[in-house]
Amino acid sequence: MSLTIQKLNTGTRYFSNNSNYSILWVAEGLRNISVNSVSIPACSNYIIFLSPGKTVMLETEKELIRGWILIFSREFFREQYIENLNIYNIDLFDSFLKIPKIVLSPKIGDRVNDIAEMIHELSGSGIPNKDIAIASLLKTLLVYCDSRCNIRWTKATHNKEVHTVSMFKYLVSEHFMSIHSVSRYAEMMHISPKHLNHLVKKVMGVTAKSVIMEQVMIKACRDLKFSNDSVKQIAFNLGFTEPEHFSHFFTKSTGSPPSEYRQK
Repeated sequence: MSLTIQKLNTGTRYFSNNSNYSILWVAEGLRNISVNSVSIPACSNYIIFLSPGKTVMLETEKELIRGWILIFSREFFREQYIENLNIYNIDLFDSFLKIPKIVLSPKIGDRVNDIAEMIHELSGSGIPNKDIAIASLLKTLLVYCDSRCNIRWTKATHNKEVHTVSMFKYLVSEHFMSIHSVSRYAEMMHISPKHLNHLVKKVMGVTAKSVIMEQVMIKACRDLKFSNDSVKQIAFNLGFTEPEHFSHFFTKSTGSPPSEYRQK
């Protein structure tokens, strides 16, 4: 099965989705959510969409916490394609400081809970063709949330351009630890670096280089916080030939040297 679902409880504090997408819904009982060390104030009936590579810490407000985490593979998500869904291109909007999210009314929150309960029940059953039913329920959730999510295209954006930028971001997610050059990605996509940067700027509002280096930063922050690798080893793992170059890059990006960031 390409989708799993977990009910939140008081013991849930940390989870990481290195290669999967996640939908986190919290009905009540949460004070704060930290995504890759970036704090996001929480509220009731909150849904957050997380693309691969995110590390999440949950801070509970009281004894009772109610909600769900849906986790599914990249391939499963792509199979749920519905034309014109903004959420289908969630990777284009998911960054350090802009996590796609919505706040639901209590009534709609109850409906989301019903969908989650049905997915959970089906996941543990032996019903024939249950994968089809689960996929249908996920689509229902995505269609509803799409109109309320904080991601939007500009009027000047075309589907072909979106597809090209989406492919670029996918390639970056696969190769950012070894390839930091915009020209290398442009070569892989058989377009010029100038054209690639133009499309990324038009669709995402940032440079192609910043997309690459943001992925490097996300991985660097996660490894500094949650691995025992030395700063030198992390630098080499991320494709830096000299640890000093990594330290300069990290300090410039965060305002803190890697060793200091690790102690925070």
